[in-house]
Amino acid sequence: MGWLFMSRGAMGSFDTPKAYLDDQCTYPPDPEKGRETGLRVLKSTIRSGAYYAACQSYDSAAPRETFAIVCLVKWNPGARSGEEFGYKDQTETMGPYKYDCPASILDLLGPSGNDYAAEWRAQCRKRIALTSRRKPRPGDTLVLAEALTFTDGHSERTFRVVASGKKMRLCRMSDGVGVRITNLMSRAWTIVPPPVAPHVS
Repeated sequence: MGWLFMSRGAMGSFDTPKAYLDDQCTYPPDPEKGRETGLRVLKSTIRSGAYYAACQSYDSAAPRETFAIVCLVKWNPGARSGEEFGYKDQTETMGPYKYDCPASILDLLGPSGNDYAAEWRAQCRKRIALTSRRKPRPGDTLVLAEALTFTDGHSERTFRVVASGKKMRLCRMSDGVGVRITNLMSRAWTIVPPPVAPHVS
């Protein structure tokens, strides 16, 4: 399915994309209309431009499967075009390329529906493992799994972590040049802590 854009008025009584999408993913069974199963949202969130929800289908007898719905979201209140909200919905079985789904939602899901869903869940878990590591601290040495090439043509894997006011800064180990690495917490790296000073008795 492609993108669907709408004005704030078309969102009805819902003030946020999350509230609107929660409602879109919630409906009861309606056998008279040929809908034998309903859907409910167990937990949802929006982060990094995507809506993530653990949704459970159910019928008149019992709950059925629990799976993930992922919607790409664009939210632009006050847009001159009037199209303030847009979304593109997918299920995990379609192999979405957004991996910020939190563990609290992944933990609610049932068995994966296919290889695409299994791979998506694995990528989300991998990202969680990377971003939950402790952040580098001044004095640490940070070693990337692969070298980065910077705009000056210099490639480097190893960096010294230094304090710069209240912020952390990385300096290339080979020449001391300060650099910025985007998406640092999502990259593969290891930390070498500073040596412990000997205890003086």
